[in-house]
Order: sequence, then C-alpha cells, then structure tokens
Amino acid sequence: MFRGGYWLLGRLRGAPIKLHFSIIFALLLFSRLRWSPGFFVAYPCLVLVHELGHAALVWRTGHRVAEIEVTGLGGACHWSGNASEFEEALIAWGGVLGQLALFVATMLWLRTSPPHGAFGWAMAGTFTETNLSLVALNLLPIPPLDGARAWGIFRAFRRRGSAHLPHGTWRDHSPDAQRAWFDKLGDQPRRPGRGSQPDLDPEGPLSPEARAAIDRLLRGVTGKARNSRRND
Repeated sequence: MFRGGYWLLGRLRGAPIKLHFSIIFALLLFSRLRWSPGFFVAYPCLVLVHELGHAALVWRTGHRVAEIEVTGLGGACHWSGNASEFEEALIAWGGVLGQLALFVATMLWLRTSPPHGAFGWAMAGTFTETNLSLVALNLLPIPPLDGARAWGIFRAFRRRGSAHLPHGTWRDHSPDAQRAWFDKLGDQPRRPGRGSQPDLDPEGPLSPEARAAIDRLLRGVTGKARNSRRND
C-alpha cells in the first residue's frame, strides 16, 4: 500500500526490514497525544515482532520472505512460495505466536528484574496489555486479519497431502518467479499424499514448446498482479 516514505532498518536473511513514516501518526493516535517515550519505542518493536513471527514460519516451511514492513496500519510480511493450505494457515499463526513469546519474556522480566522508571513500565505495559489486546484483535476471523486464515489450520490439517498440485498453490505472482518454478516442474515428482500419486510428468521434463505456452499464459495472468503474498 505504501510505496514511498520507508526507512530501511536492515536486512534479515536477505529480506529488507522497512519502517514507514506513517508509524508516527499511529504512535500519536494510540498515545492520545501524550508524551510516552517508552510506548513510542515499544509499539514499533511489537509490530516488528509480529511480522518476524510470520517470517520465521515462512522460512520454517521452506518459502521466501520478500520484505518486512512496519507501518501505521500494523505492518506486513511479504512472502512467496508454493505453499499448501496448511502451510498458509500455519504462517498466519506466526504473528500472534511471536507476540505471545514476547508476552512471556516480558512477564519473566517483570518477575525477575522489574523496571524502575516510567520508560521501562511503559514498555512493559505495551508488551503485555497492549500486546494481548492486539492478539485478540488479530485472531478475529475477519479479513484481512490473520484470524481469517489462521483458524482454517484445523481443516487444512485434516486435508493435508490430498492436493493434486505438486506442493500446493503458488503465492508469488511475479512472472520471473513463476517461470522459474515451472521450468523445474518436469523434474519434480508430486509430493506424496495419503495415497500414491503419479509423477507430474511421467514422460520427462517439459518440452520447449510447452514451456513457451506456459510463459505466454503466465505473462497474461500475472501482468496485473504484484510480486508477493502478504500477511498483516
């Protein structure tokens, strides 16, 4: 959604981590225009932890993180890969799991060495009360919130391995990425499911003519799309 106004914080495993200037307006809004340096530091960190939770499960399931954004609307983890329905639901859980891990760490901090100043208590409050409120909000089964996809993990778990695609559904709409994947299809067997599945191409790799036809189809289909899938 935001094309400009980003500050590059760094890179993690090649994925850029960006902070958008709109986070300033979110901080002013949520702090009710009160001066709270602890909250101003903690809230962007909380959003970043949420997005890093998504990214961790994207990497864990063998897919690619394109970039991580922290914005005034909460942030986004852009990723791509041939993800199954179960993997998509699992990745959707990553954000709140990251937040819950931060909550547990903060509670241990408060029990062992509680802060002494207003800055520390503001951070602790953000990582506990504000954190849990955002977890509850994110788990509502309403798009574009994570809960809209996360709660499907139980259905997807029962149906895992029964798809007729090699791995699942491709989630990167860039032509170059899709063509590279299709170039490999001829050498890749189907992922085994509950029953035996035949190879995708028992005759061998795709012919040059077939690849050219796929290229033309992909250019037409993906020309209107952006590069990647996103998790908010």
